[in-house]
Amino acid sequence: MAAVAFALPILPGQEDLVRSFGEAVSGSGGLRGEYEESRKRLGIREEKVWVQRTPIGASIIVYWETEDPQRTLREIADSQDEIDKRFKQVVESAAPALDLSQENPLSNELLFDWQQH
Repeated sequence: MAAVAFALPILPGQEDLVRSFGEAVSGSGGLRGEYEESRKRLGIREEKVWVQRTPIGASIIVYWETEDPQRTLREIADSQDEIDKRFKQVVESAAPALDLSQENPLSNELLFDWQQH
């Protein structure tokens, strides 16, 4: 299982769109069941999402555990499920730094890794 994290800058004025999607898929939100089914189908074992605020703006920070993050993103891009379409809409509208039309949408590089044994 691969672990990956990526950051997507949120465009000015779009944080409410990101937050409303997060509320809809978390806890007892109206899309929670669809969201869980989507993530299982996509092979995402764990997902965590934060909003990070900095002096130059806010970003979405995403952490996934999945076999192949690039494949997972391509599957989201090709998906016709409503929840995946909504996720794509949030990314395209609020945080378009991730181009889901590319063969390898993520262009991140692990610089180092450490864990206590």
